[in-house]
Amino acid sequence: MTFEQFWTILIKRWMLVVICFLFVGAGAFVGSKLMKPLYQSSALVQVIIRSGNTNQPSYDNLLASAQLVQTVATLATSDPVLREVASHYPGLSVIQLAGEVSSSPKTNTQLFEIDVVDPSPTRAASLANDVAKTLIEQQGQAVQQENAQAQQQIQQQLDLTSQQIDDTTTKISTLQGQAKAGNQGQVALLQSQLSGLQQKYNQWQSALAQLELTQVQGSTLMDVVQSAQPAVGPVRPSVLLNTGGGLLAGLLLGMLLALLYERLDTRVRTPEALIQLLRWPILATIWRADSLNPIDVINSERPNINAEPFRILRTNIGLSSLDKPLHSMIVTSALPHDGKSAVAANLAIFMAMSGKNTLLIDADLRSPTLDALFNLSPNELGLSNAVLAFSMPSGPRAPSYHQFFANTSTLQPQGGPTTTNLSLEPFVHAVGVANLWVMPSGPLPPNPSEFLESKVMQRFLAILANSGIEVVIFDTPPLLGLSDASILASKVDGALIVIDATRATKGKLKQMKAMLLQTGVHVLGCVVNRRQHKRNDSTYYYYNDTEVQTSGEKSTGNGHMPSIPVTPMLAEPPFEQRNRSN
Repeated sequence: MTFEQFWTILIKRWMLVVICFLFVGAGAFVGSKLMKPLYQSSALVQVIIRSGNTNQPSYDNLLASAQLVQTVATLATSDPVLREVASHYPGLSVIQLAGEVSSSPKTNTQLFEIDVVDPSPTRAASLANDVAKTLIEQQGQAVQQENAQAQQQIQQQLDLTSQQIDDTTTKISTLQGQAKAGNQGQVALLQSQLSGLQQKYNQWQSALAQLELTQVQGSTLMDVVQSAQPAVGPVRPSVLLNTGGGLLAGLLLGMLLALLYERLDTRVRTPEALIQLLRWPILATIWRADSLNPIDVINSERPNINAEPFRILRTNIGLSSLDKPLHSMIVTSALPHDGKSAVAANLAIFMAMSGKNTLLIDADLRSPTLDALFNLSPNELGLSNAVLAFSMPSGPRAPSYHQFFANTSTLQPQGGPTTTNLSLEPFVHAVGVANLWVMPSGPLPPNPSEFLESKVMQRFLAILANSGIEVVIFDTPPLLGLSDASILASKVDGALIVIDATRATKGKLKQMKAMLLQTGVHVLGCVVNRRQHKRNDSTYYYYNDTEVQTSGEKSTGNGHMPSIPVTPMLAEPPFEQRNRSN
């Protein structure tokens, strides 16, 4: 997905993003206000190791102190310390205290910090100081106990060595008192042992003295360099931080939901989405009729917002067929009720208004609509009659159709459609628009698909091609579920697809495109029908103002506006009135 596509999705789903942004942010703000405030107090403790007779710590001692900080900081939250502190506060358990106390060493220093978070700022400070004090006391007691044990062991060694010295001295005296020749060697050996024992005794005495000195000075010292003080304000919750985090989380959630919704949404509502999906040009956008002017088929006696879009559609169709003049075309849609019949009727009217001889044929042999749109009788002769009539040879075998083939020049209206020796005049009907004739469906055949695919229909289309009609527009059934439109699509010069912007789905449109690709028809483009205008649709209001300003103009006979008033029955009747669909 490109950044442009991502940005387009965000613009399209901006309301969802804003709702998530505000909702989550407001929830974080309200939740922070409702949370119980917690206060934090900290005590700072220093660890120092001294050795020897000097109170100044050496470099080695400093390194040892920095390493020891990690261990001591861990001991600050150990169970013995917390249990001792909890015993000083009635109602405070070790588990509760463990959730409030934390310790953290300061990197590359001899310091570590004891932090306590509590609903009471006073108790938080008291607990932090108490933990530091208890830790120092317990560590001091542990050192003293170790020193006492070490002194006891050294004293035992001194006593033992002193006893050995006394015994050895006694033996030497005894041997020296005896005047024997062999005693001299034994005396020398005992004197050597006595010297070793005295040296060992001196070492134990030095160790004992050093231990006593260390005990007095303290080998490891911990000092509270900064006592905990009651906090002025709560550390949690941070209303500003939580609200900012909630707004950011809401923004990310909104964007994620927008992307997810766009992926799962099968609807197609904009021309841009149609172009991206179908890769067909959008020839015109027909606005949804409003309550003040609910006329879908254009009536030139009244201002209508869709007059200019149909002129644009007429122009774009002409531009799409510059290399090869467009003689015949179908107007179809993917599904019923997409407004294809209304678009076909409007297109035929505006084609005729441009001065082209135009024939509009109702090829929907299942649920025809054009006779109602143009206020024609349902019993009028139409497509099925014409196809059957032109398939019958003139002569005695078909006396009932002989009248349709004879005297062509006298039956047709001036400028009307003709063939070489046959007349279309009984099957086409003028509707009050210059250069426009409408051929209704006629009686509905039992097998419309076979009827449209028959050789008789091909002969009829050949006759239309040589009839002098400049533009033939077929209003066909929907593509999906029926083969009628596909059959006609393979026999005409182009296809115009009407898409209802309020109900189009990606799956249906893809199926429709696949069917048209199989027919090999040249798709002229799409007409976006019933698009809902918005406040920022400046084009809509520009067209609307233009229509209002030109609503009093009358037509002339040059094809730009009809010289004969358009019948006021061009509004498409309700579906229930005739139980038909377009």
